[in-house]
Amino acid sequence: MSSSSPELTGGAGLTTVPSQLAILVVDDQRRCLEANLSACRLLGLPRRAALGRTVDDFLTSGMRKRLDHVWRAFREGGGHAGPFELSSQAAEAHEVNISVVANVLPGRHLLILSATESTPGEVEAPRKIPQSNQGRATDVNSGPRFGRGGPTSREREVLGLLAAGATDEQIAHMLELSPATVQTHVRNAKAKLGARTRAQAVAMALQHGMISLS
Repeated sequence: MSSSSPELTGGAGLTTVPSQLAILVVDDQRRCLEANLSACRLLGLPRRAALGRTVDDFLTSGMRKRLDHVWRAFREGGGHAGPFELSSQAAEAHEVNISVVANVLPGRHLLILSATESTPGEVEAPRKIPQSNQGRATDVNSGPRFGRGGPTSREREVLGLLAAGATDEQIAHMLELSPATVQTHVRNAKAKLGARTRAQAVAMALQHGMISLS
């Protein structure tokens, strides 16, 4: 996700992002290091206001009390998925599904958020990878790790745009494809990665160095 991504003009409150992946990258202290446009919309914050804040700042008071336990469990288990309550000064509590994977990059943890009413079941905890491989780029064509040789360059390009928060329609426009073709690329990438959802596919592609957040 490039720092040149367009920013919101203000914190308009929490909104539904129906077909986009809202992604945050946080460090060991739970500070937000990166946020795509969809995450900023969901949080009701411009990107510059989201960066540097902790995950705690985005949660309701009740969730903050549980966060230490949840955070410790996800760090030990390699992932976590479930409903969380987000809050902002401009909106009441808003429940979202959050999928978290530890060490998608060294010392960097990936949070993928979706509004519960918009994409039920879409966000699941990505599969844990061996500790020795966490944070390391992997040759996408090496060994039997991925079926059919790993995602193609076009499929990786589509996953990268999903990670940036683009919808299928936006990706189709940018790449001069039909939305149906974009969806086919996503399905093929998921199959090759062994991912059940788009969120898993993006997380795995990041883990294995196929796409970048920079």
